[in-house]
Amino acid sequence: MLSPIVLEQLHNIKETINKKYGFVEGIPRINYGPCGVFAHVFFLTWNALLTPQVHICFVLTNDREECDHVCLCLPSGDLYDGGIGIHQRELYTPSFLVEDMLEYDEPTLEKWSYGLDRTYPRYCPSFDRTFVEQVVRQHLEPLQGIPILSDFV
Repeated sequence: MLSPIVLEQLHNIKETINKKYGFVEGIPRINYGPCGVFAHVFFLTWNALLTPQVHICFVLTNDREECDHVCLCLPSGDLYDGGIGIHQRELYTPSFLVEDMLEYDEPTLEKWSYGLDRTYPRYCPSFDRTFVEQVVRQHLEPLQGIPILSDFV
């Protein structure tokens, strides 16, 4: 289980992102396209600052032809993204399968993100990678040197 301070900081990232970008029909705008960029930024920042490390996951159609979402797997085994926050793999089954990218591979991330350097005019027109980088760093830096996982349930 993640320690309470980690849970709080992850919640704060999600809230800040959703406050900035909002929702479309109840779905966080950050999860409509820029989810791959968010995952990339979070992955790079967390793994530069903290241990144990996180890895990226792809939520694929069962035929593995399309990627519906890109998120992260936290050291606790929970999934995380900038819109929903902490959630479980079961959220996606049986409609999708979750594929773990245990070793970072930028071409694969680029493929399933449908491009990391693009705009999102339809659902997240005001997306700003720099803002996401600042928010993620601001909330992860205070976690340096503290236990990420907790023995308390």
